[in-house]
Amino acid sequence: MKRSSFSKKRIIHFYVVIFILIMIIIIAGLLMFKYHVEGEKNLPFNIKKINIVSTAESNITQDEEGVWNAGILQKNDVFFTIEKNNDYKKEDAIKKVSFENFQIIKANENMIVDIYRPTTSVNTYSYTDEYKIQNSLEYLGGLATNTETLQINNQGGLIGFSITADNIGEYIFSENEKVPSDGTLLAKAGISSEDITFQVSFDLIIETESDNRFKANIIFDLPTGNILEEGVGTLEDTELNNIIFKRF
Repeated sequence: MKRSSFSKKRIIHFYVVIFILIMIIIIAGLLMFKYHVEGEKNLPFNIKKINIVSTAESNITQDEEGVWNAGILQKNDVFFTIEKNNDYKKEDAIKKVSFENFQIIKANENMIVDIYRPTTSVNTYSYTDEYKIQNSLEYLGGLATNTETLQINNQGGLIGFSITADNIGEYIFSENEKVPSDGTLLAKAGISSEDITFQVSFDLIIETESDNRFKANIIFDLPTGNILEEGVGTLEDTELNNIIFKRF
C-alpha cells in the first residue's frame, strides 16, 4: 500500500515537472516572438525622425549636330536625426553608425541606381564616382557632426546619404528654351511616375562605446511625393513604426 502511494507521488511529481517545463518553453517562446515583432524597447540612442527630399536635376549637353539634350538624374536625399534616449539611464556614446547591405528591390529594368555620401559638412552632394558608396557608409562617433568627414557627434546628430536613379530618359529642347531643374523636367520628357518608382532596402546599425550593437532593416519607396507636377517631394517621418532595432 505504501509502495503504491509512493509510486503515485512520483508520477504526480513527474507530471508537475513536465508541466513546469512546458510552461517555461511556452513563456520563452512568447518572449522570443515578442522581441522578434517589437525589437529593442530601450536603446541608448533613437532615431528621432527621417526626412526625404526627392527631385531631379538636368545635365545639359549639345551634340555634334547642335541638338541640345538634358539628361535627367532623379535624386533622393535621405536624412536621419539620431538623438540620445533620455529614458536610458546608463552613460553611453555612439562609436559608429553604419548603413549597409543596400539592395534595390523594385525598379525599372533600365534604371541605374547609385548611392552617394555627402560632399560637404552641410549634407550637399556631388554625383561623381569619388563619392559613390560601394558597399557601406560609416559615420564614426566624435565631438561634433561633420558629414564631409563622415563623423557624427557621439551624443547624436544629423547624417544621411543620397540615392539617385539614372538612365531614365532625356529631354531634347531648343537653344532658347528654359529647362526646369526639378522633377517637372521628368513630365516634360514624357517620363511617367511608374518609370521612376523603385524600392530600396538597407540595414542601419548603431554601435556604442559600451559594445552594444543594434540593427534595423529599413525599406523606402522612392521617390517621395508627386515630383512630376510639384517639382520637389518631401517626407518627414517621426512615427517610425516600421523600424525595429534588435541586438546582434
